Amino acid sequence: MNSSLPFTCLTLLLLGGCSLEPTYQRPDAPIDQQWPANTKGAVADPKRAFQEDWHTFITDPRLRQVIDLALENNRGLRQYAASVEESRAESDGAHASLFPSIGINTYAGRSKIPPLVRTQGGGVSSGSLDNTFQATAGFTSYELDLFGRLRSQRNAADARFEASEADYQTARLGLIGEVASTWLTLKANQTLLNLAETTYQSQQHYGELLRSSYNAGSTARIDVHQGDAMTNTAAVQVNTYRMKVAQNLNALRVLVGQPVPDQLLPVGDLGKTLATADVPSGLPSSLIQRRPDIMSAEALLRASNADIGAARSAYFPTLSLTGALGSLSGDFSKLLTGPAQFWQLAAAGSMTLIDGGQRRAVVDASHARYDANTAAYEGTVQNAFREAADALNARQEMLAQVAAQQRLVGDYQEAWRQSRLRFEAGLDSYFSTMDAQRSLFAAQQEYLNLELAREVNQVDLYKALGGGWTPPKLNVADAK
Repeated sequence: MNSSLPFTCLTLLLLGGCSLEPTYQRPDAPIDQQWPANTKGAVADPKRAFQEDWHTFITDPRLRQVIDLALENNRGLRQYAASVEESRAESDGAHASLFPSIGINTYAGRSKIPPLVRTQGGGVSSGSLDNTFQATAGFTSYELDLFGRLRSQRNAADARFEASEADYQTARLGLIGEVASTWLTLKANQTLLNLAETTYQSQQHYGELLRSSYNAGSTARIDVHQGDAMTNTAAVQVNTYRMKVAQNLNALRVLVGQPVPDQLLPVGDLGKTLATADVPSGLPSSLIQRRPDIMSAEALLRASNADIGAARSAYFPTLSLTGALGSLSGDFSKLLTGPAQFWQLAAAGSMTLIDGGQRRAVVDASHARYDANTAAYEGTVQNAFREAADALNARQEMLAQVAAQQRLVGDYQEAWRQSRLRFEAGLDSYFSTMDAQRSLFAAQQEYLNLELAREVNQVDLYKALGGGWTPPKLNVADAK
């Protein structure tokens, strides 16, 4: 018999297999084709988008190094990376199920036939000792994927692997944004702390002048108490910002996964030098399709689509093959000779006829999961569009707010300068000067808060657009 015939039959059966998996079609994105008008939004040509990564978006070299440390040491990101490797292994296992498992079996035995067996002549055998030596190579219960069950399971595993990679990218993108926002908040609070300390020292100085005036009998005691109250109020502000700076350092230490070196902490005042690149105008709304959370939602949708095919295949019979090729002999020295060789090929089929509706329930459940994942995908797209549109709108308003507040700070600085000169010349009271300084301090605080909000908004917009203006690399090894 031709030894290649079994393998020829196997090939024909595999080629004749079909798939019951529905043809996947991406749902239409339930969003506008352009941003809302007040975001100064979209153009139709995505080629105007930047082709940069986060190293270009983050312009401060200290912040870049802090983010690199976080990407290397953050424990939460390590958990997502481990989940990716787990999904990769499950995908490899699903691919392996399409191929037969081939193994080698050996057997050596010696047995004695008892002297109770009658011979053909009517006598009784005196018994005998027999040896058996066997060596076989083959496969057992290899399922022919005639109706695409294994292929659908493979497709579902591949899609879930892609979803896990996208989830890793979402976590990585969130970590970059959180580190940047925390670092910027630390810089803002350090600037506010310096401002509060300067204000406290100034009010303490003028408070001492007021006390000296009281000791000389030219100032009322109530004025001294009011001056002390202003000084103590400034002292409270100093303690408040010291506490916030310490809290920001603790938060940054957890995100980075280790103490942050002093040389990587922020220097200078917030607003003098920007830590992030400005976002270009005219970005198309289609860019949000590059967000990793949207890619993850769509991958899970494709996985549930493949699950439908696997569930449908339960209505059809399964066919498994068993094959072996080897040698069998009672003499070990003749085990590898021609007469000892044998082969075996067998097929076994099975099909469920009545199951009380169990298969129908499984198919219905797979359709319901697909519908749920469709809604989840559409909801993710809508939420992404809202986040990006909100960030774009806030960006336009914040630019105007920061500029107006900066002018207001300039006005208060001049008012305080002139009031201080008038106080030193004896033309104005102490409280008029301190009121001018208090107004200036409040304006400076508001300016720094707006500047912080503007820079954090840049980070939020970067995240809302999926990490910039190009698709993220869905590869854990290349993520950094």
